[in-house]
Amino acid sequence: MQSSTGCPQLIKRVGPDSFFCYLSRFLAFSPDFDEAMQLIEHVKTAYNDIDVWDTGNGFEFQVIGATHATFHRHRLMTGHAWDAITGATLLYPKPPPTSILMLGLAGGTAVRQLRHFLPDAKITAVEIDKDIVELAHEYMHLNELDVEVVIDDAYAFITAPRTFDVVIDDVYVSGLKDVMRPRDIEHDVLRNLTRQVHEEGIVCTNLVTGAGHRIVQSLARKCFLETFAEVRVVTPPDSYNQTLVGGNALAPPRQLKPYGRKLPSSYDQRKWRQLQLKRLK
Repeated sequence: MQSSTGCPQLIKRVGPDSFFCYLSRFLAFSPDFDEAMQLIEHVKTAYNDIDVWDTGNGFEFQVIGATHATFHRHRLMTGHAWDAITGATLLYPKPPPTSILMLGLAGGTAVRQLRHFLPDAKITAVEIDKDIVELAHEYMHLNELDVEVVIDDAYAFITAPRTFDVVIDDVYVSGLKDVMRPRDIEHDVLRNLTRQVHEEGIVCTNLVTGAGHRIVQSLARKCFLETFAEVRVVTPPDSYNQTLVGGNALAPPRQLKPYGRKLPSSYDQRKWRQLQLKRLK
């Protein structure tokens, strides 16, 4: 099984093969779209075809038109799925979390956010695509984040039990025209995810929610509700993604508010406030 990730962003399609479809995907998928964006490198790895874009203020990795990672020199928040992953992680009931397992690293966008909020946490990331990790070091300063990177299949890695505070499942693979999960979030996958955390730990899963992904989303929600005593959904403002977070207990949404004051810019603070949280029933 090949499990990789990039926290893909999904938008509405205009038409499957039209120029306007491509343009709308490109504009909305790119958190930092700018007329000055330039394609500077195309890298074909064993798992992904990656376009590296210079945004003028940083870099993006795009796969099948979806942004798999983004790095901005002056901003931390994106308005996209990475923000929801970070918000979900910070619902750990005994803050702050001190150990985090990230399944799927790509360029490390979510890890960069987590490191900002949790400077002392031990972060371990599992990524099958060693070449995208090398690109992350080259373009996205992954070496600055003090993260332990394990090159492995994420779902093979979680067959052994561990005791993290938080586990994040952001595993997607590249299809011919879209990204997809290598395995649905069913009870066997969720059972292995829960084995990565201790009794008070929490499990976070990023989901694409647009057309073509609703069956996977519904199945994941059902399994989370049947597995955990408390489940919340964290939704970012600017992409069709949601992060499910479940555990025996979760912190209340107000726990996220003080983190917003730790963000460096008014843009970051606004995007943090725009996260939507609701209890899943």
